[in-house]
Formats: sequence, structure tokens, C-alpha cells
Amino acid sequence: MLGSLWSRLKGFAPLFFIAVGLVSWRITAPYGWLAPWIISAMLFFAVLNMPPSAAAPRPKHLLLFVLQLAIGGTLYLLLSAWDHVIATSLFMCFLAPAAAAAGAMTSLMDGDTGFATGYTIVTHGLICLVAPFLLPLLDSHSHLPFWTLSGQIALLVIRMVMLPIVLAWLVRGVMKSMGKTPHPPKKLTYLLWLSSLLFILGKSVSFVLKEGSEQVGLLIASFAVGLLACAIQFTLGSHLARRIGVEEVACRQSMGQKNTALTLWLCITFMHPLVAPGIAGYIAWQNFFLTYYMNRRRRLKG
Repeated sequence: MLGSLWSRLKGFAPLFFIAVGLVSWRITAPYGWLAPWIISAMLFFAVLNMPPSAAAPRPKHLLLFVLQLAIGGTLYLLLSAWDHVIATSLFMCFLAPAAAAAGAMTSLMDGDTGFATGYTIVTHGLICLVAPFLLPLLDSHSHLPFWTLSGQIALLVIRMVMLPIVLAWLVRGVMKSMGKTPHPPKKLTYLLWLSSLLFILGKSVSFVLKEGSEQVGLLIASFAVGLLACAIQFTLGSHLARRIGVEEVACRQSMGQKNTALTLWLCITFMHPLVAPGIAGYIAWQNFFLTYYMNRRRRLKG
């Protein structure tokens, strides 16, 4: 009975943390800098029990990346006739690389962690090359030289993604040499994710209220395109998985779960201020989607 009660309460925990993050933003926003470190810790534990070969780049990774850019580009062209800023906000939701936590969340739902982690690595590498070409086309304010912008993105990628992966594999190698196998508890990854919601959403609310409070119409439109991009990518990931021979959870999380911190930094630094609220909205929407899929997985497991 207690086990069943805990299982039900666990299903509502993400919604509770989302609500607390939104309501207590004045308290949590100043500590938003903790979120990237928490997410890096999630990635570390997700990769710890996975051999490096499992996260090797695959042709299907490139297929997903090109498909996302194509869909985002098509929607951008359609929307730009109405509003260029909103269209750019939508496109950035598709350009964003897979989240560092995508592999961790995939492991929590018993998916192919290797595929999701590999896609995270591939998309972060590609954005270092693609973003410096695309940003000047999307916004005339983006005028930094290619290698300067690429280098700035690469530094963030190394800190947020590559460092925890390399450390995890070093620790794994040392433990293997001692005849031990790492078995990080999934409950720890789950608790890290819940705690990250407080700081991510608090920071997002603070940013949106600061940047978009004077243009409510554009702000609502930005949130709407964030929802549209989120729904398309999560749904497409689920349906596409069977057709290209990829495990469903991994494909869905790879396409739908985004490194919004990196993308938000690109928007704030190099683009129109109202491009960023779409990404901030995506942060909230993707966590609602994650909560739904986590609960669905729990129900299916009984």
C-alpha cells in the first residue's frame, strides 16, 4: 500500500516542482547558475555505466539533425512573412542542440541512453559549425567572425557537455581496471532533475518578466511558437522512431529535449531580445512533456 502511494505521489512530483519553480521565481532565479551544473551531474551519472562505443556517432544522428533544420527552416519561411522575430524564435527552437540531460532522462525511461547521448554530442559539435553561418542570416546584429563565434559556442559545449562525459568515462575506466562496475542509482538522476526544475523555471520567469513585459502580444506569440516547436519535435520523435529503426524513447528525447541554456545565451547575446522568450517558453513546455512521458512510462510499468 505504501509502495503504491509513493508511486502515485512520485508521478505528481514533477508538476509540484514545476509549480514551485514558477511561483517562487524571486527566490530561485538568483541561483539559476546552479542549473547547468545539476544538468552536467545528470549527464555524468547517465554516462557512467555506458561504454564509449555506445555513444558513437551514427548516420541516423545526422538524419535527425538535418530533418529538424529542414522543418524549422520551412516554418521560419512561412512565419517570417507575418513576423520576423517570432519566426526566428521558432527556428531557434529547432536549431537548439539536444539537451545534456536527454541521455539521463532516456535512461530514467529505460530507453537507448547511448543513442540519446550520441545525439547530444553530435548536435553540439554541429552547432559550433552551423550557428556561425545561420545567425547572421537570421539577425543582422550577429556580425562576429565565424571562428570567434564558433569558439565561444565551443567553450560552452566543452563545459556543459564534454567535461562531464569525459570525467564519467575516466571514472568508469578506473573502476573497470579495479574489477568493479559502476551502477549509479536512477533515483539520484531523478532527484537531480526535479531540483533542476526549480532553478531553470525560476530563471526563465525572471528573464521573461524583465525582457517581455512591455510587449505582451509578442511575448504570448513567442510562448505559442515555443509550444508548437516542442509538440512537433516530441511527437515526430515518437512516430519517426519506428520508421528509421531507433528506440522510441531515445528518438523522442533526442528530438524534443533541448539545451535551452546554450540557445538562450545565443539569443540574448546575438539576436533581438524578443527572440529569447520563445526559448524560455520551450523550457517550461518541454518539462510538461517530460512529466507526461514519465508518468505514462510509470503507468505502463504498472
